[in-house]
Amino acid sequence: MPVPIVDFARLITEATRARISFEAQQSIRAGRIDVSARVRFRAPDRASVEFTAYASPLAEMDDLLGGYAELAPSDLVGASLAFDGRTTRYLSPGATTSLVAVGRRLYEPIPGCDALAELSFLDDLARDYLLRDAGETVCAGRAARTLGLKPKRPWVSSLFRSKAFQFERAEVTVDAETLFPLRVEFTPGRSAAVSAALPAGGQVTIEYAGVRLGEIDEAAFAPTPPDGTRVFTEDHVSTDETADLPFPLPMNVLAARGFQVVNHRAGVVLDAARERGYATLVLRLPSDTGRDDGTLVLRVGNYTSRLMARRRTLAAEQGEALDIRGHEARYVDRRALLGSDAATHDLPLLADVTWEHEGVFWVLSGERLLKDELVAAASDLF
Repeated sequence: MPVPIVDFARLITEATRARISFEAQQSIRAGRIDVSARVRFRAPDRASVEFTAYASPLAEMDDLLGGYAELAPSDLVGASLAFDGRTTRYLSPGATTSLVAVGRRLYEPIPGCDALAELSFLDDLARDYLLRDAGETVCAGRAARTLGLKPKRPWVSSLFRSKAFQFERAEVTVDAETLFPLRVEFTPGRSAAVSAALPAGGQVTIEYAGVRLGEIDEAAFAPTPPDGTRVFTEDHVSTDETADLPFPLPMNVLAARGFQVVNHRAGVVLDAARERGYATLVLRLPSDTGRDDGTLVLRVGNYTSRLMARRRTLAAEQGEALDIRGHEARYVDRRALLGSDAATHDLPLLADVTWEHEGVFWVLSGERLLKDELVAAASDLF
């Protein structure tokens, strides 16, 4: 006779909390999102991902419309990312460079939630969800049992932590022996960002195969790059700490136009010798009403990031040639690249001016700024 569903849920929770590490092939599908990867996890929060496929219209749209993702889907396939609990290291086979970024940056395909090698949602099944016994089954050749889940409330809060449940209902199919989830299917709530990629009532499906529950050494989450690899490390520094960069960062020029650096911080990426790298500044033009009248994102360096390289290529292929103070530049209206679809009419102006000068690469992006305003700001930077 099967174990009562509440008792079975408690067994799953106990197994999840006791699990030190696992390795598996994971797939995530949601509409046209189709991602697969070899994933590893080690408690409490180490995770690594080796992508074998990455298709996501949301990621492609985010890249075009001005997101801040350094890596595009084409950069991720065949690459590995390892989070050691503090930083994420990106390695691509055959590449001569590696990037170390602050925080967990695994390029999750489901916007707004961690899904790669992430099983902590099983930590409190009986407390968080209304449970339904969906019966015994066979999944991936294994005897399994399926539970139906529905959040008891849309969000919970404690003194130092709050948690929102961004789905309406879910089913989790669990290996009857190991209590490891083999398949998770859920219907996102209408407010969830991933809903934009799904038809009405569409589901997200997550599957694990080839699960190995043996011990995984912590070294797997802090891999050593091959000899000769130039390692670039990301940092977020005060704007007062940018004077010794190996390239100019003329914040005062844009400040003269009324733009203020957000949080007085700059994102800086440099190699170990601090000889090559790039920086990112986000600046806003506040109005008397307290709202933002425009945003500038300045990316500049004597080494081009992957995002900078994509913007430069886009401007070269589809942009307009400009002459700024006797120098060649390119202007591209990214919003216009979406065509005349009525759905794009509500988008703010999104444009880039790109140029190279004396070995330094510049990408100045504007939001809610007219072409003349953006070009004038670029001219000042010369």
